Amino acid sequence: MTWLAAATFVLVLAVAWGARRTGGSWYAPAAFFAAYWCVFGGLPLLASPIAIQPAGMLFVAAACAALWLGAWIAQRRLPTGYTPQTQPGEPPYLGWAIAACTVLGLAAVAIILYSVESSSSAVRLLSFDAIVQTIHKLAVARNGGTWAEPAAARVLTTATYLGPMLSGVMLGIRTRGSARWLSLVSLAPSVMITVILTTRSSLLLSLALGASAYFATCVAAGRAPALTWQRVAWLAAGVVVVAIGFVLIQMARYAGWSSGRPAAVVQSLWLSVFPYLGVFSVWLQSNGVSASLHPTFGQYTFAGFFDLFHIHTRVAGLYTDQMVIDGSQYNIYTAFRGVVQDFSIPGALAFFALVGFGAELAYRRVRSGETAFVGVLAAFYAATLWSFVVDVFIYNTIVLAFVLLIGYLAIAARRSASRQRVRGAREEGVVAAQVAARGPGAAGVANPHRIEIGPGR
Repeated sequence: MTWLAAATFVLVLAVAWGARRTGGSWYAPAAFFAAYWCVFGGLPLLASPIAIQPAGMLFVAAACAALWLGAWIAQRRLPTGYTPQTQPGEPPYLGWAIAACTVLGLAAVAIILYSVESSSSAVRLLSFDAIVQTIHKLAVARNGGTWAEPAAARVLTTATYLGPMLSGVMLGIRTRGSARWLSLVSLAPSVMITVILTTRSSLLLSLALGASAYFATCVAAGRAPALTWQRVAWLAAGVVVVAIGFVLIQMARYAGWSSGRPAAVVQSLWLSVFPYLGVFSVWLQSNGVSASLHPTFGQYTFAGFFDLFHIHTRVAGLYTDQMVIDGSQYNIYTAFRGVVQDFSIPGALAFFALVGFGAELAYRRVRSGETAFVGVLAAFYAATLWSFVVDVFIYNTIVLAFVLLIGYLAIAARRSASRQRVRGAREEGVVAAQVAARGPGAAGVANPHRIEIGPGR
């Protein structure tokens, strides 16, 4: 940690405080983004094995400020009175949709397993020793390039991301009942894929997507979750459980090798979890200006969309080049690097201002009870939660999952509005019929003694 980078970090804290004051909530886009980077910018200052350069921290502060500026402009343009109005209803067939995504996710797990152990019986696959052998064998094959994930499994992976998002919607709408917690079973396929492929992102992405949908739905319901000590304790316990699980998975991956010992695995995880901001800052300081002179115009930021619509083929992995620092290789540069490469440093700040403007518009719509925009706001939250790794929309499966989520919620909101209009028209018709049947006194004229009112004689 350099003292200049630590001093620059104060700017991030100041932006977060100012965005919270103007936005009125920590779930306002600018405040949420800045608060997130207060945490994920502060942790590397304390625990990163790579020193954070001041240029990197200054860019983070500038990105937070640019997003705040865009949100502030949107606040000025919107009319006042955007406050929660009605309790959003649960979209139709939500439970069935979660169950369907879970089944499709389990199908993806089965395809992956049988692509590795096609001659294995179900009993062998369920034995502990066979699972460890399969994990180790698959890790060797993936690193050696002799195994590729089946195309059918890649397509079905969309369900492993859509399911947790739908579960987040259900948890945000339902306030009571143990049945709503059963929706968390949609995380089971992600857990299995994480264990089999030893890819931490499979589970972490599902958790981030589910949390983003939950936050957006709670905003629509007018009860954004507060950070209480009880929730902090539950979050800390969850982090510990997940960390222990990742250690055990890595030990199984490198079983029989020196790198599979507990101490070596813990050190490896530490070296791979906290360096993201340090690596980005080193890259920005050495390559930021040259990258700005040769922008790639969206090939990284919109890689998933470009690949989905055959505009440009997405490069496998995060980034093609790896940065070597102190003899270790890194290819995680945060989402900031892709934006800088696509639009240059000034263009990246303008891009963040546009994101802040659009996210604030969606946030205001969601606060007013328009559930059709919940998926759009959830997309912003998801991009923020995954920005310490890379832009979340470089993955085709996640792009498709959000297209399905936004479309499903938009159709559900339209059906709900149509039913409310029909119900309102019926109620107006009933009232009009009752008024006509009761006579002149029912039209709002006080006539408690039933005195006949008519023309004078």
